[in-house]
Amino acid sequence: MKALLIVTLALAAHPLAAQTDTVQVNPRARLFVASRCADCHSLLALKVKAASDVGPDLTTAYVDVPARYGVKLEQFFDHPVGVMRVIFGGQVQLQRAESDSLVRLFRDLYAEHLARLDSLTRRARAVDGGPRSSEPHR
Repeated sequence: MKALLIVTLALAAHPLAAQTDTVQVNPRARLFVASRCADCHSLLALKVKAASDVGPDLTTAYVDVPARYGVKLEQFFDHPVGVMRVIFGGQVQLQRAESDSLVRLFRDLYAEHLARLDSLTRRARAVDGGPRSSEPHR
């Protein structure tokens, strides 16, 4: 209940999303900001800082939601749990196309995250004398 009160106060104190007209919003993050997700959540991969850090960064939401709640992100938007049930039930109304777009965004951000990790791993192996990407793994 305390978390719900904090979220409610944060949303009331920040009627506008985290980004203002003076800050250029990454085009990929426009729906995230317009849907008021950035009132409580950051999306650091796209340089979106939350107006109030009430919720977690959602850069890796595509895998964090299933790990935390045991449901795919697509299902979470349809049947949210915890504080998000209240948020989606009243303060934030998403149309199907909007939730689908957010799922695609989160999926793409996670794929990009994995690609960065893979790239770092390959470079680290090449630097430390391990097998290079052209050599067979043993």
